[in-house]
Amino acid sequence: MKFTIDTETDSYEDAIRTVRAAYGQLQPRPSGRPKVLPEDVVWKPPGQYDRPAWTEEMLRSWVKSLQTVEELDVVWRVCAEPGSPGVRGQVIAEYLSPELTGKPALTAMGVVSRRMHRTAREMWAGEMPFVIDEAKRTRTVDRSVAAILLDALAQHPLWPRMRHHSNPPSLGS
Repeated sequence: MKFTIDTETDSYEDAIRTVRAAYGQLQPRPSGRPKVLPEDVVWKPPGQYDRPAWTEEMLRSWVKSLQTVEELDVVWRVCAEPGSPGVRGQVIAEYLSPELTGKPALTAMGVVSRRMHRTAREMWAGEMPFVIDEAKRTRTVDRSVAAILLDALAQHPLWPRMRHHSNPPSLGS
């Protein structure tokens, strides 16, 4: 199999779509970032003004686009404790890979995180719908975002294969 990517005319997203199509993972070609109306915004990452906002539809589509149980487990683990202080990366890493501890667990989680970021970028979101504080090594999700993500998790075809599939996902009061 051969394909050509012209780095002068093809965007990163075009190249990724080409590679995915070559391996049978077709995706619709987005025509550009969809218009996000202010009333549809559920969450906007803090910080720089130009970070894209997340709508409920984008959050649900993001979860639906995740393709592995490990990716869904990260979402579940972060959403299980929404708001401050957040969940430490080491806790998430050892939840994903209970057979690993320390740096090997974090390395394994890094691979999963990169796939999740890539999926968010392909949806024009830029990054995952969590606040990632590298200094504190935490992942924090807004309660309103967590509620939507947990609901979307329960509808994902991989939900029965997740560790917590027997517990309906919901936010405690």
